[in-house]
Amino acid sequence: MLLAARGSSKGSIEWMSRLPAVVAALNGEVNRLIGKKLSEAIKARSVAQKFSSAVSGRTIGFDEPLLPSDALMRYLYTPGELEGGRRRATDPMWSLTTHTVRNVVHRGGQPALYYLNSGPARGFVRGAAYCSTRY
Repeated sequence: MLLAARGSSKGSIEWMSRLPAVVAALNGEVNRLIGKKLSEAIKARSVAQKFSSAVSGRTIGFDEPLLPSDALMRYLYTPGELEGGRRRATDPMWSLTTHTVRNVVHRGGQPALYYLNSGPARGFVRGAAYCSTRY
């Protein structure tokens, strides 16, 4: 909420007075990941979690198709990789440059491991590398 004026506590007081209603509304909604209301989940001893559908539209894991070598990819930074220290909230999560696939290692019973040209020496699985729509 916007504050009414600098130095005024009117906006803060109004927000604090509305906060219980907002929390009650959120707790009364059914959460898609657990399939029940949050107010019920809070009281439960344990809660079973369903698989997230955030990455639907493609297979994940062992049966996914291999990416072609000319696919442009970005990779997830490790904590502190870009700046050399701890990761800050404003740091990018994905590499700033795109790379092509140098090598693919695919062993039975494991997801494919991609090594990138001009990228870090470590390998990436498909979830930790973002592929462009070029392929």
